[in-house]
Amino acid sequence: MNTDIKANIAILISIAALVVSILNRPAPQYEFIKQAAVDAGLSSKTYDQCIADPAARAEVNQDIAESMIIAEALGQPSLGTPFNLVVTDTQLIPVAGAYPEEFFQLMVLQHRESGEIPQATLDQFEITPLDESLREQIRLFNPEIDAYKGSANPSFTVIEYSDFQCPFCARVHPTLQSLVDTNDDVAWVYRHLPLDFHPEAMPAAIAAECAYAEEGNDAFWMFTDTIFENQDQL
Repeated sequence: MNTDIKANIAILISIAALVVSILNRPAPQYEFIKQAAVDAGLSSKTYDQCIADPAARAEVNQDIAESMIIAEALGQPSLGTPFNLVVTDTQLIPVAGAYPEEFFQLMVLQHRESGEIPQATLDQFEITPLDESLREQIRLFNPEIDAYKGSANPSFTVIEYSDFQCPFCARVHPTLQSLVDTNDDVAWVYRHLPLDFHPEAMPAAIAAECAYAEEGNDAFWMFTDTIFENQDQL
């Protein structure tokens, strides 16, 4: 075969290989999600295997299903994000939205002083506690299986239903971090609620569950903190 023809064929093969490589390359946001998981301690191979395993998605779907139970109790079709369920021994208090730290600190202080958050305080924010029967329908905090920060034996727990692509969730993230940093009797529990109109939220949630399953609670939060601190890369 003519040398020039061989050279041209080789060039065409190289171009074709480059095109295939580009087409198969993950989108930048997925590369970011994977890198955040690797930085949290997962190997690249372990990450790829976990993402393909239905178990991680099942964990996320369980959180979503639980959020629907709470929404039904509130008379709503679904929850928005962030949605926080404050849990004490005697109260289940729904807190929808990115409330400021002062609000949560007030609730913690009043609970510590009197054993419950006074209805007068809740009335100021138009909040009605949920019926106590809901405790039998949802998962309460379990430090053995939940991703959490703060106390493993709290008197005041914030269960947050969150979406990694939600800007208001990113806003409340440091608020809840400060809450557990300044109160040794508080736990912050993370549950997933990726919204349909945030296409990167579900992949990020699955990756977070992989981090938890493979490397534990610290890896989950390292991944989560990275995502929220760099949310513009999703």
